Amino acid sequence: MTLATRLAIAMILLVAAAVAAVGWLSHYSLEQAFLPRVLDRIEGHSRLLASQLEAHVNGARADVATFRSRAAARGMIDAHFNDGVDPVDHLSEKTWRDRLLTRLVADVGANPAYAKFRIIGADGVEYLRVDRSGPNGAVRAVPDDALQNKGERSFFQAAVKLAEDRVVVSPVELDVDDGVVQMPYVPTLRVAAPLFGSDHRLFGIVVVNVDMRQVFDRIRISIRNGEAVYVVGRSGDYLVHPDRTREFGSQLGTPTRWQDDFPYFAAITGSTLGATQVVPGSDGKPSGTAIAPAILAEDQWVGVIRVVPNAVFMAPAVTIEKSTITIGLIAVLVAALLAVLLARSLTRPIGQLTAAVEWLGRDNSIRIPTDAPGETGVLARAFARLIDEMRAKTAALEHEVEERRRTEAARDQLAVRERLFSAAVESSDDSIVMQTLDGIIIGWNAAAERLYGYTAEEAVGQPTLILLPPDRREEGKDYLRRIATGERIEHFETVRLRKDGSPVEISVEPVTDQGRFGRDHRRVRHGTQPDRCATDRARAATADRGAAAAV
Repeated sequence: MTLATRLAIAMILLVAAAVAAVGWLSHYSLEQAFLPRVLDRIEGHSRLLASQLEAHVNGARADVATFRSRAAARGMIDAHFNDGVDPVDHLSEKTWRDRLLTRLVADVGANPAYAKFRIIGADGVEYLRVDRSGPNGAVRAVPDDALQNKGERSFFQAAVKLAEDRVVVSPVELDVDDGVVQMPYVPTLRVAAPLFGSDHRLFGIVVVNVDMRQVFDRIRISIRNGEAVYVVGRSGDYLVHPDRTREFGSQLGTPTRWQDDFPYFAAITGSTLGATQVVPGSDGKPSGTAIAPAILAEDQWVGVIRVVPNAVFMAPAVTIEKSTITIGLIAVLVAALLAVLLARSLTRPIGQLTAAVEWLGRDNSIRIPTDAPGETGVLARAFARLIDEMRAKTAALEHEVEERRRTEAARDQLAVRERLFSAAVESSDDSIVMQTLDGIIIGWNAAAERLYGYTAEEAVGQPTLILLPPDRREEGKDYLRRIATGERIEHFETVRLRKDGSPVEISVEPVTDQGRFGRDHRRVRHGTQPDRCATDRARAATADRGAAAAV
């Protein structure tokens, strides 16, 4: 592959990499910018849907709580407990019941959310019922022979146990008639309260069935294409789900738990606080989710969950990416054309110079075409200068190699002398201790071991203070200081300590790596036994001034 081809390919790849990097950075930047806005949007929308749920059912609680105060209801109950005649207005129980039915038919007709309005007696049998079972869903008062026994239903059993002025709200469930789930399914919320006579005797309960289909359908159609919305209950059931077969699973024999699908919202069950979360979607990309609680009839908790996949909120970015890819492809094609032209213009003079150098390589006389025009001439002249510099550096390198050879020869001689010196030190009967100018022992021969009792391993690296009596330490520091300044010091007699703490009188002959300050071996006595004193010597740790050795 020629140089021109390699240059062209490199330039094309560089442009392609730049375009890809710009596209990726654009996508990432847009994602980081869009995601917080998406979370804010779906959180606000979830709260709006939760408010709609609350508004849909809150009127039922007020109607049930105030039902006992209605004149017809009060007169009917009082007549029931007074042998069928109201003791105040002297109207029969049937008259009050008919008036109440007329009023309830109007109330249910005026409120599309109400599916049934009933009074159930204390024995569990419906006393009266108004529902939408008439022709085409018309509101009607149910005939007496069609009234049912609801004594076994959980909402009835819960309501009859309540004290006066208390209200119970059931979970949202599918409506059941005669023990069978109604078809089509009717999600229903029941609000019930007990009814007592003036003497506090239980008459029965009043129940309003709130049809949740309308509000659930509004929630289903409130989202954009590709998004998902769920309404969930405290028990774990889905009340609204994109897949309707998963709704009301506990009643239909396929129980589910929405907390398993949204574990990050499980702790919010029963709470009045909403939350948002960024979670990986099915494609592994970040998606936005939000949950908003709704308290139905001021008692029953449900949650509205919104999910916006990455592909939905990044749809504008995809459009931008497509435009970027199109522009990038055009840029790559243009770059390819320019790269070929530029590579040829750059490599042509180099090819000419290469041919000239190859031709010169076959000839011992180096003739470089320094008079060539254009870039070739510039390169040729630069190459000629390089040859001249190379020759000069080669000569300098040869000179340096020669100097290095002489230095290595001198070093070998010094090494021989060093070995001889080391052998002399080790075999000497004199105690020889080498130390730095800082007073650190760096050498210790066998005679020193015998004299002081320390082995070389124990002594080397230790300060010479281990050998100095307390009253001689300033003396040791003084003569090291004098040696450091270059002063000549003759040998002198002093006292040192052995390992066992016993003193020994010695004669010291300081020697530096620059030479000996004098030599005078003397006999010393320790106790009554004579011994030979060591001559202390040291090799310098620095190049210009050595370390003094003193013991």
